[in-house]
Amino acid sequence: MGQWELASKARHDFADMMDGCSAEQLGQSTFCAEWSAHEVLAHVAGFVETSGPALFGNILKAGFNFDKASMAMVNKRSGRTVADLGTSLRAKGAKTAPLPGFPEELSVSDVAIHTQDVRRPLGLDGELDPVVLRTALDFLTANKKAKILVDGRPLDGVRLQATDMDWSFGEGAEITGTGEALMMGIANRPVLDDLSGEGLSAWS
Repeated sequence: MGQWELASKARHDFADMMDGCSAEQLGQSTFCAEWSAHEVLAHVAGFVETSGPALFGNILKAGFNFDKASMAMVNKRSGRTVADLGTSLRAKGAKTAPLPGFPEELSVSDVAIHTQDVRRPLGLDGELDPVVLRTALDFLTANKKAKILVDGRPLDGVRLQATDMDWSFGEGAEITGTGEALMMGIANRPVLDDLSGEGLSAWS
């Protein structure tokens, strides 16, 4: 895929998933602390709607607290309909990151994780695009900029082995599971029951 086409694919898939949610589901809690499914969509849409200067201004106003700035962006958009947010997300799906130095893989990983932040607790059908998932796994394990995205679980001394795809990482005590479960485990989400291996002691 060309530049930012994969990010666009991940964003379109997320918007499509959200279109299928009921009003009750949209109000349900997700793996993102204090955010409903609707608010997670508002968060993801915020990063394609906000320019670099505007994002920096939000961060500055929040005292350089990125979480607080993200919350402000969500609050600004949470009153909009899912259809409106989804339309915006699709229309601007190939938009590059608002701040320089953020690679496409970071945005792909962010959307992949947030997709599962909603899908898992709501019990929604579907799965991540295999290329999106592999890109996220590679980025989260091999790119130092992943720390910008998540406070991930430790990777030193463990070997991650996917059971449903040809992917592994690291050396040491093994942690096995589906590629999606490994991605969410790395991202410090509550999925340890879906993983196995002696290496889990480093993650518990």
